[in-house]
Amino acid sequence: MKPMKLFLLCAAAISLVYLAGCGVPKDKYQSVLNEKIALEEKVAVLTTSRDALKKEYGILLKDKMDLAAKTEILTNEKIALKSEYDKILDEKITLKAAYDKLVADNKRP
Repeated sequence: MKPMKLFLLCAAAISLVYLAGCGVPKDKYQSVLNEKIALEEKVAVLTTSRDALKKEYGILLKDKMDLAAKTEILTNEKIALKSEYDKILDEKITLKAAYDKLVADNKRP
């Protein structure tokens, strides 16, 4: 008889737990579900924003590299022009010295 009472007591306890549910009210479950959905939407938005920033960063990096190449070209051109200027200046100084010598030679009787 004791095992039968124990079995009935266990069956009654199990049926009470079954009838009571898992102990979480439906409203609380629904609010947690809504919060989960909202967080998933935020993750989707942040992922999209991150991808857009990566794309923009790639474009900016390419632009920076293009500007660096143009700067290098202009720097090389400036160096070449400075070299050409120095060469012309040296020729001018040489010609001026030769001219001054000719003028001095023509002034002597």
